[in-house]
Amino acid sequence: MFFAFTGLRTQIGLLNSAQDWLICLVVTAVAAGGSAPAARPTGMKWRESVQLGALMNTRGLMELIALNIGYDMGILSQHIFTMLVIMALVTTIVTGPLVTGFGKTREMAGSVSRAIA
Repeated sequence: MFFAFTGLRTQIGLLNSAQDWLICLVVTAVAAGGSAPAARPTGMKWRESVQLGALMNTRGLMELIALNIGYDMGILSQHIFTMLVIMALVTTIVTGPLVTGFGKTREMAGSVSRAIA
């Protein structure tokens, strides 16, 4: 019921210009990869940093709860609420493929280096 309620409140038609979609894309990109650069100073390699950043995207349910509360309190406009719901959905959906993809890349690199040795 909660997801249906959130979906009914989301009005994608409000994003009717290229600028709106660009802002939505930037918000989604920052949310999806924001923690990867922050992990680098801790000594993690880029591949591990991106995996960590992808795993941080599993916050979708909590984010939707916070967005609905913010919208009900009048903190978020309908326009921003829609962008952030889209961001929550996209980042949650891409978590699995990103973690799997970067994990396979590492496994393949290890296999290649063992084959060469």
